[in-house]
Amino acid sequence: MKTFKLFISVLTVLGIVGILFLQVTGSLTAVIILLLLWLSFLLLSISFPTYQWVFLGCQLGIALVAPFVQTWLFYLLPGTVANFLVLGKYQPFSAMIGSILLVSYGIYLPDRYMQLGGLLWTVFVFFVYLTVEKLTQEKRGLSDSSDMLRIERNRLSTLFEQSVMNSEAREKEAVLSERQRLVHEIHDELGHKLSGGLIQMEAAKAVYHSNPQQAEELLAQAIATTREGINDIRKTLHSEAPPVETLNINRIKMELQTFMQRYQIKTSFQYFGKVDQLSNFQWQVLLGNLKETLTNTLKYAEASEVSVKLHVFKGFLRFEVSNNGKQAVTYKKGLGILGMEERTAMLSGQLLIDSSHNFTVTTILPIQQHEKSHV
Repeated sequence: MKTFKLFISVLTVLGIVGILFLQVTGSLTAVIILLLLWLSFLLLSISFPTYQWVFLGCQLGIALVAPFVQTWLFYLLPGTVANFLVLGKYQPFSAMIGSILLVSYGIYLPDRYMQLGGLLWTVFVFFVYLTVEKLTQEKRGLSDSSDMLRIERNRLSTLFEQSVMNSEAREKEAVLSERQRLVHEIHDELGHKLSGGLIQMEAAKAVYHSNPQQAEELLAQAIATTREGINDIRKTLHSEAPPVETLNINRIKMELQTFMQRYQIKTSFQYFGKVDQLSNFQWQVLLGNLKETLTNTLKYAEASEVSVKLHVFKGFLRFEVSNNGKQAVTYKKGLGILGMEERTAMLSGQLLIDSSHNFTVTTILPIQQHEKSHV
């Protein structure tokens, strides 16, 4: 709105000065003094917002007196009224008083041409004022919407952080609860069996010289009890340990999720086939090649998305990592690619690199029918 004030006011002064030079009538010196005072009060109202009503009141006084010095100075009045409306306070009152003044002064203009010119100028000034006012309101609305969106974003961010904290707390609670369950199971079942076997062995030792037959029976019972306890330990460990394929798939997912959160690059992972056929060594090669490919993507590709696909076929697997970054017609094999080739070759596999479309690194490894994952 300050720009609007200056624009209308300067345009008004320039127009009046031009008219005065075309029609040299009246006291030019007095007219110029009035114009300078009118502009000075406008600039003072902009520079000192606290007293802008006082300065604009002085400007209005000059605009009311000026037409009696030079008729063309009537054109100062529409701009002055618009400056009051720009303040945003008492707009209905300012509009009513301004309309009365404009009509009163416009009626007493000397001829119809000046009346028509004054009317057109007044319409132009208020059209510009309404346009600027509408744009200002839209800007204010956008600013309010932006503030609301920022507040909502902060609220959602806080809720997300609380959700993460609650999730971590629940996860820790679940881990502690599971650990407590295992402690009780080992103490209540396995502990009693192993303690019983130890007591039987101590009893066998005590009667070994006096009653060898009884000692042999006690030792046999102790061996059976101990063997049963060891079998229970194995069953517990096997039942609690996750499958190797689940563990390694989760490692790949975690690696991709960490990469996405840290560098804001979208990632996706899909796997097909019987992944339980893969050995631990094969999972290590795939995970190592994935990490190296992600590092190269971050360094050179300038990509926004990374796609990972694992296909397990009969007799071999295909592990493909591609990105949508810039094309590399030629590339140089650095230590990273050479390391991936060496890891892949150790398991009689092959590493393929395709840069014709997206930059894609494919690891192919053979799978033997007897090759299974072991815990």
